[in-house]
Amino acid sequence: MLAIIPAKSFSKRLPNKNIKKLAGKPLIFHTIKSALKCKSITRVIVSTDSKRIAKIAIQSGAEVPFLRNKNLTRDKTTSWEVLKDVLQKLSLIEKKRYESLIYLQPTSPLRSEKDIETAIKIFKRKKANAVISLYETKPNYWFKNLKKNGAIIEKAINKKNNYLLNGAIYVFKYNFLKNTSPNKYDKKTYGYIMPVERSIDIDTLHDFKIAEMMFKKK
Repeated sequence: MLAIIPAKSFSKRLPNKNIKKLAGKPLIFHTIKSALKCKSITRVIVSTDSKRIAKIAIQSGAEVPFLRNKNLTRDKTTSWEVLKDVLQKLSLIEKKRYESLIYLQPTSPLRSEKDIETAIKIFKRKKANAVISLYETKPNYWFKNLKKNGAIIEKAINKKNNYLLNGAIYVFKYNFLKNTSPNKYDKKTYGYIMPVERSIDIDTLHDFKIAEMMFKKK
């Protein structure tokens, strides 16, 4: 199983986010460390456009066999494009093809190696096309819409459990990734439910401070 960790240099809301120090280490270090601890993962590659991030990634134990093209660092660039770029380059440069892969964003530093291993086990057991991590959130009727005048629009009560993607783990079959549109899933996609306390996805300074507090509790 190939692990791919994305880490572009530019971040709008939190500058230098991927290498900002968390618990004394660059943010990306924590994801690399968790990936390297997983027995199911055979290789850890970081996709970055930054030589500085590449150096930190290599020092942390990951590989950076090539730098990402700048045109794949735009806001609208999808994870699908980043993953395909890495896989295509590995095929061209190293003549290597991977049947499956796992995408681990550095913005989920509280995700553990156990979370990763469990998601991979589900992927293999279900013979899935994809496995994605989620966490349980508020029931449907907590969410409201507003009219233009500010009046609340009520929704029908739905007592089913609701889940949100937490951005921590995405396991893919390569053929599924190659033949589907970004963020489109099928009936062979399964969820791995993570606890809320490990589901922080760092996007802002506020998120980062919450992650720091959670690390101290760990």
